[in-house]
Amino acid sequence: MSVNHDALTAARFSITIDGYEIASFSELSGITTEVEAVDYLSSNDKEVIFKKLPGKAKPPTVVLKRGKSSGLELWAWHQSVLSGEINVARKSCSLVMYSFDGTPVARYYLFSAWPAKLEVGALKAGASEVLMETVTLVCERLQRVAP
Repeated sequence: MSVNHDALTAARFSITIDGYEIASFSELSGITTEVEAVDYLSSNDKEVIFKKLPGKAKPPTVVLKRGKSSGLELWAWHQSVLSGEINVARKSCSLVMYSFDGTPVARYYLFSAWPAKLEVGALKAGASEVLMETVTLVCERLQRVAP
C-alpha cells in the first residue's frame, strides 16, 4: 500500500459559515493549537520524581491575510464581538484550503469561532501596493477534516 505524504500547497484560503463563503484570503499566517506543560512532582521511599504533564489547552487561533476588499462581512462579524454580542459573534465555520486549480486540499472546522483581531495594514497615498487586511480567529476547538 502506497501512502502519499506530499507537502500541501494552497493558492487560496476561505472561511465558510453556514455554506456561505464570507471571505477569501491569499495568506495563512498560521494555525496554532497549544497545551501548556505543567510540573508534576511525586515521591516514593527511594526518590523524588519530576515530570512535565499536559495541562490546560489554550484556545486555537488562525491568522489569515488578504488584500482589503469592499466586502463588509468580516467587519460586521468583528463588530458583533466589539459590541459584546457574544451569542451572535461565536460561529462555527470551515477554513478551506484550495489548490491552484480550485480543488480543496485541506479543511479545518472551527467550533464557536470569533474574530479577536482585525487589522488593516499601513498604506501611503498614491502607492501602488495592495492594502492588506489581517484577521485573527479564536475558537473553542479546531478539527482537521477531509477536504
